[in-house]
Amino acid sequence: MRNAPDLRRVQEVFWALITAPEGVRPGVEALSRAGGTEATEVEAMFTGDERLPALDRLDVYANMYFFRLLDCLGEDYPKTWALLGHDRFHNLATDYVLACPSRHPSLRHFGARLPEFLETHAQRAAFPYLADLARLEWARVEVFDAADADPLARRDLARLPADRAGEATFTLIPASAVIAVNHAVAGVWRDLDGRAGATPGHEPIAPAAPVARRPGRIRVWRGRDLIHHASMGEEEAHGLEMLRRGENLGRICQQVAAGRSLQKATTRVGRLLQTWIDDGLIASFNLPSS
Repeated sequence: MRNAPDLRRVQEVFWALITAPEGVRPGVEALSRAGGTEATEVEAMFTGDERLPALDRLDVYANMYFFRLLDCLGEDYPKTWALLGHDRFHNLATDYVLACPSRHPSLRHFGARLPEFLETHAQRAAFPYLADLARLEWARVEVFDAADADPLARRDLARLPADRAGEATFTLIPASAVIAVNHAVAGVWRDLDGRAGATPGHEPIAPAAPVARRPGRIRVWRGRDLIHHASMGEEEAHGLEMLRRGENLGRICQQVAAGRSLQKATTRVGRLLQTWIDDGLIASFNLPSS
């Protein structure tokens, strides 16, 4: 009499079969070809009866697993779902599960590769901006889960000595990100947010206006438990990137001064700094030791 398989082996087979790309039965055949478990062994591992054999029971779990993955993608990408509608989003999720199966113990990370996956997906022919929209949605997910930090207030900036302001460097809050996009998807997100409601419906929702191809940057951040994003012009994007790299305020002013006086550049950078502070993007400032 053959010994019963240990728990670890049962778990490994269960996982392999419910995540098999083409279904449980092709999964069993694949295990058999690889010199692993035969169908009779699977039936011995898992309980079945005349009404529902073991492989059919595993199919139920496999379907539940897929729909949980579908739900995860829908939760992380509600605007992508609203744009495509249920059927096309379901098909996209199927393609994604096959190409990028979940490898992390937490489903929190399952959707991380969707923006890159969409760069070459067939849906891109109808929606050239789809990857950019997904990239914005994933940035919002990442920012939501980022660490907390108290943002700097204008009154805190008053502690910065005026004669040393140019030496100051600034630290951004952890719950912030900047993404590069090739289309004006901030407007698409806003349009879909206004019309899709909390839960996307079955039918697709087309943007109210054509989506322009417009390379640019979008900053995403969390403030007061809400996620925000805003498109940036080239000057603001460059200034914020310098700030993130640890460049001091004087250096940023010099870069912005190209084509204008240093006084005008200083005024412009001052306004940008106030905007970033008012939005809660900056956590602290630092001065080098005298």
